[in-house]
Amino acid sequence: MNTTLGLRFSVKHQLMAKSGLETHECEDSVGMRRQARRFCVSDGATEGFDSRRWARFLTKTWINSSRAILTKEQLKRWLHELGRRFGGRWHKRSLPWYAEEKAQRGAFATFVGLTFLDSVDGWSWQAIAIGDSCLIHRRGERILCAFPLSDPSEFGYFPALLPSDVRRQDVATAHLHFMNGTVEDGDVFLLLTDAIAAWYLAAFKSNREIVDAFQSLLDREDVDTFHQFISARREDRSLHNDDVAVICITIGGNP
Repeated sequence: MNTTLGLRFSVKHQLMAKSGLETHECEDSVGMRRQARRFCVSDGATEGFDSRRWARFLTKTWINSSRAILTKEQLKRWLHELGRRFGGRWHKRSLPWYAEEKAQRGAFATFVGLTFLDSVDGWSWQAIAIGDSCLIHRRGERILCAFPLSDPSEFGYFPALLPSDVRRQDVATAHLHFMNGTVEDGDVFLLLTDAIAAWYLAAFKSNREIVDAFQSLLDREDVDTFHQFISARREDRSLHNDDVAVICITIGGNP
């Protein structure tokens, strides 16, 4: 349990690659900075160049930034800076011919970030997202918010993406979404990449017991059993065979 300036919470996370791949091949990434109350997940797009590293770059720098990065203009400035730094990794490097064109297009990723804020009215939260990585805010047996997508039917093959190429970023940031809400003891916040988010939203409607089992595995931080659970969902085809990234934040309790 973490206590940060009066906000008590516990944080659990899991990361799992597609079936047949090793963990280091996973293109999803998680970012957690408990003292700053900042959390995020990102999903690198396979069609991009070095998108796995771009997703990790996004999560690492977002949680560690000294700036707020909570508005569209702040995010645009931050992305331009990151894009220049990321593109510099490949500047003047010799690449195989088959990678050259892909490198020119750059890397792409979805992203969702969550920040907890203090005010005279108590604790609140603010989230920013692009694409189909999602925040789900639960209070008791209700989902108060699923953001930016709230129904399994909304997930598709062509989500909006954050590009590393600064020339493409202004168009992409038009697809940014913002959301905020209040915090109460017992609230649960889940940050999920696309496949597990779509599964969760569908299961919450049709099979609450399996959602409770999923939550229990997150609370226990049992990696092996969690991986077995995900593999079983892939085998019964309720979960698409894709990388899985999960952060679960539970508010309240004794520090």
